[in-house]
Amino acid sequence: MLCRESVANSLREHLGTYLLGSLSSAFLTASQYLAVSSAVASYLPVDPGTSALITSYGRVLGIILVLLLNSLVFQGILGVLVVILAVSSVANAGWKWAFTLSGAAISGFVGYWLGAKFLAVLEWISALQSNRVNSSDTYAGLFWFGLAATICYIAMILVLRKSYGKLAERYSAVKGSIGSNSFRATERLRPSLRRFLDRGFSREYGHKIVQNKPRSTIWEEHFI
Repeated sequence: MLCRESVANSLREHLGTYLLGSLSSAFLTASQYLAVSSAVASYLPVDPGTSALITSYGRVLGIILVLLLNSLVFQGILGVLVVILAVSSVANAGWKWAFTLSGAAISGFVGYWLGAKFLAVLEWISALQSNRVNSSDTYAGLFWFGLAATICYIAMILVLRKSYGKLAERYSAVKGSIGSNSFRATERLRPSLRRFLDRGFSREYGHKIVQNKPRSTIWEEHFI
């Protein structure tokens, strides 16, 4: 029962890691949408792929499709890293190194992705300002969405740290239980000198003598 509960808690924490990482990226993607939408509305040049989708599906849907395709790459890589993290958490040997490296890979990847998106939005804002386009809404959106993304990112790191702490406690408890059981088994198998002597005397003098009289009395009766 406890094992099932620990596995369920681990799955919830891994899912929380994935959701928090996805939310942090989604917030900056929303800020990026505002910046690209303002640039397209001001007739600023965009890359050919974005321009083709905007021509085919319109400005709103075209920009959404571009950002969605970009986000799918992030979701796929993050999903693979979270699966590796989940597998490392159930490893019997060397789980600490595997879990630590997997957690560091997730934190580093999400942090790099957020930093790249943040710089991309800043470039769009710089382009808007260079062409004398009002970018106050875009800049305000970058501030608030960036703050939300940062909070989600920090929460993701805290969830990883909490998951590591729970795994350490679980493995320590299992190890301690195994060590305690081994000690008890050793104590049961350890021969007792008194029991050995009692058995020897009982075979030679009878159970009744050994059980009712101390060994000193038995020796006295034998040599008298």
